[in-house]
Amino acid sequence: MTIKTSLLLGSALLLACCATLRSDDAKPEAKQLLLAAHQTSDLSAILPYQLHAAVVINPGTTNQKKGYITIYRDQGRSRSELRVEDYKEETLVRDNKLYVYRSTPLPVPLLDWLAKADHYWDKLIDDGDAKLGDVARKKVQNEVANCFDVKGEQRHRLCFDPAKNVLLEVLDQQTAIEFSSYADVDGHFFPGKITVMLELAQKEKPILVVEDIQVLKAQFAATAFAIPPNAMEFDTCENMQPAKALQKPRPEFSPMAVRRNAAFTPIVHVYGIVDKDGNLQNVKMLTTDPEIQQPILEALKKWHFSPAMCGNSAVASEKEIQIPLFGGFGGGDSGDGGRRGR
Repeated sequence: MTIKTSLLLGSALLLACCATLRSDDAKPEAKQLLLAAHQTSDLSAILPYQLHAAVVINPGTTNQKKGYITIYRDQGRSRSELRVEDYKEETLVRDNKLYVYRSTPLPVPLLDWLAKADHYWDKLIDDGDAKLGDVARKKVQNEVANCFDVKGEQRHRLCFDPAKNVLLEVLDQQTAIEFSSYADVDGHFFPGKITVMLELAQKEKPILVVEDIQVLKAQFAATAFAIPPNAMEFDTCENMQPAKALQKPRPEFSPMAVRRNAAFTPIVHVYGIVDKDGNLQNVKMLTTDPEIQQPILEALKKWHFSPAMCGNSAVASEKEIQIPLFGGFGGGDSGDGGRRGR
């Protein structure tokens, strides 16, 4: 082999290596990540199915509560059964109606996340039309992930596994949600564990774990979607736009009340129903301290919402609000609020 030929071959190999490095280093567009994760982990592609998982609220604390959730989903209808110790909740969506039965007037906290326990890792519907930032490489769960900011009303960051095309983390100013231990059913991936953590000043505090998640293809009898007795009824639709807080003045708490409650929980969970006119009704909260209750009630009287929308029609909807005892609201009211048909 001549020296010239050797140099040409060496140059060709070098160019090929550089091209490979550029290809590996190239970062996909944010919308491409959303689409790829949707194609990989959209469970609606395997309908009908059943999801079952263990639920732990406030894990590792004296206020820890354990239970389970089971979700049955078919074309245009779904049923969810949640049990946490003595608490029982059943929800049914069918024929553009949502039916909700609870064993107590006040639901367990974090019902927004639990309501989405079988699809929260598929963010295309929630964020596909939002303004998306540039993709950057970040370390998530000890792995390099592709991450970008979603610059909508509720600004947050999404991080994806670059090899498996699945969501690893949702992060905002108030919470971090991790998705791990992915498994598959019929070639569609779902996380075996979801961990919701509160972002405190110096640490993260787990507040909800959904684990041992199992998804199975299933066939349901008609009775599986029977309306629960004594259920509340709401209008709903497949892509309902949730109620959003437009005005939300912050409650003013006394320093003593904050110190007394912050060790137990730094966030007060408030539940209500936003009516068609955007008023918050039927307010209940998970605290019995009058120095916390009263400032929250006074502040909520000044809150106003844009109601949930099904197309051009306003509908009443449930709303869970997380009010921190200190600092700002961060992302504001929790998640996308309310329950929606899917």
